[in-house]
Amino acid sequence: MLLLLMLPFVQLIHGLDVSKFVPKVSADMSPCKSCKILIQSFEKGLERTKNGHFGGGNTAWEEKNLLTYSKSEIRFVEIHDSLCTELSQDQDMCFHLSSEYEHHLKEWWTDGRQKDLYQWFCVDKLKVCCPPKHYGPECLPCTGYPNVCNSHGTCKGDGTRKGNGSCKCKNGYEGTNCDHCANNYFVIPKNNTFTCEKCHKSCKDSCKTSGPKGCNECKDGWVYMGEGEGCVDVDECLEQDVCTSQQFCVNNDGSYSCLSCDPSCTDCYGDGNDMCYNCASGYIMKDRKCIDASESYEVEEKTDGHQMEEL
Repeated sequence: MLLLLMLPFVQLIHGLDVSKFVPKVSADMSPCKSCKILIQSFEKGLERTKNGHFGGGNTAWEEKNLLTYSKSEIRFVEIHDSLCTELSQDQDMCFHLSSEYEHHLKEWWTDGRQKDLYQWFCVDKLKVCCPPKHYGPECLPCTGYPNVCNSHGTCKGDGTRKGNGSCKCKNGYEGTNCDHCANNYFVIPKNNTFTCEKCHKSCKDSCKTSGPKGCNECKDGWVYMGEGEGCVDVDECLEQDVCTSQQFCVNNDGSYSCLSCDPSCTDCYGDGNDMCYNCASGYIMKDRKCIDASESYEVEEKTDGHQMEEL
């Protein structure tokens, strides 16, 4: 009889998707990042409870009891019970870790909290992170340590148990340790280091200094006019037959564009019906503009009619 009563309950449990009750971690959430989130939550708890339940007075009694509370198990429980509650994302993951590793957190607490919690918990105990400027399973120093990547890039795997420690240089820098300027950038010495600045847009591949005067060679569409001016833009629109007769030329830095004339023009020197050399079929020139011929006739007829009425 008891088995018959339990049967529907067993069937219900069997049909449940158990995976829905397992804390989910984002696909891009690394073990190190998960650990950091938990530790940050714990540190917020430390800050929140630093004054205990006292008003913050200076009496000897409060000082004595606050000292007792600061290292007490009561405070640890208060912090642990509120872990992850402030999170809006990845809260389930954080709850799961706080429960799974409560004994480690309590060990750190009871041992007097002598070491930095992140270093002790994430790096030394769980071995999911590395100290800053270190990478990989063995937490090796990043390239150029301690001046990693010459401060001009980032170490691949920095602070994690992943990566290869190589440099990912910022724009304008290259080299194993981001120690020289990339193509089309020039060096500016700065104290004991340097920065790389982009060459002027008129420069081809390289330059000595900033501006068009600093180019070693000019790009196509620019011409070198001596040290006084450097690379100067070529106005291609001054050349003959750059565009078709139904287009007009617009000069750009290092280049040019051919744009279509207004539909009222057969040829033109700019945009609009007031920049036609000649009018297209169905249009006539009036007041230096190509206008619809039929509209012009209507205006003339109305004008003539008005003049007849006045007579």
